[in-house]
Amino acid sequence: MARELPPPGSGPAADPIIQQALDQASTPDLPPDDEQRLLELGRTTWTAETTGYTQVRIQAATARRDTTTPAAVGERTHVQAVVRLVWAGADPAGTFLDGRTAALHYTQNGQGSWKRT
Repeated sequence: MARELPPPGSGPAADPIIQQALDQASTPDLPPDDEQRLLELGRTTWTAETTGYTQVRIQAATARRDTTTPAAVGERTHVQAVVRLVWAGADPAGTFLDGRTAALHYTQNGQGSWKRT
């Protein structure tokens, strides 16, 4: 039975429930080391991109293969991934919201490192 998501404004105590729901929404499909590296990259990148916000916190995150962006014809195929985030923060006007979403896309190069695309 699916667990109901906490209501908006539930605070950090609700984050594990949100993480569990995000985990259940898709099956892990990356090697564990790649998944962990992408989660680190995604969290770091998103925190840097939300510098105009305050009280920023990542509520939940997953890293999965990105099957929505096909490789160009004739190009060597590289693994593509998407980091999906649920985050909370107050925008520059001071409005605090949780449950905000973001998706960051990455491509793996030949040496196994990841580049944001």
